[in-house]
Amino acid sequence: MADKGTHKSREELLSSFDSLSRDEKIELIASLMLSLKEKASRDSVPVSIFDNDKLSILEALVKYMKENLKMRFVLIGSMLKRSDKTIWTTYQKSRQKMPMPFSSSVSDINIPTEKFSNRKFTTFEILVDHLKSINLTNHEIGVRLHRDDRTIWSVYDRTKKKKNG
Repeated sequence: MADKGTHKSREELLSSFDSLSRDEKIELIASLMLSLKEKASRDSVPVSIFDNDKLSILEALVKYMKENLKMRFVLIGSMLKRSDKTIWTTYQKSRQKMPMPFSSSVSDINIPTEKFSNRKFTTFEILVDHLKSINLTNHEIGVRLHRDDRTIWSVYDRTKKKKNG
């Protein structure tokens, strides 16, 4: 239950909202929804961005965050717990390998960006582990990531060892 200070603040907000005109209310709600949508889009990335033969997992992730989410290198670095210089270099390499931006990436599976901040694991290990956690087979993951099933098995096996060791 919220404390009285928070509750009063909420009442004041609602009172202020009630005093707005209909158009102001619509504009405020639209602005809040846009803000929430932008935040949600930064909280996850579609698995479809990793569906290419050109980029490493980290390169695809950084390229998507920079170009599609319009994030700054410092923010990407902070979210992924890497230096902004590493992020900049990774982005430059991704642009050389794949100059064209990702098409609007809609996917049936989204990976929370916070998962990629765990530096105990590589970005590839994190991605495979997440996809295994939603019960995809090695073959299904391999098809989605353009990797051999045996590579997926090796990466997942290494991840399990790191978790248990």
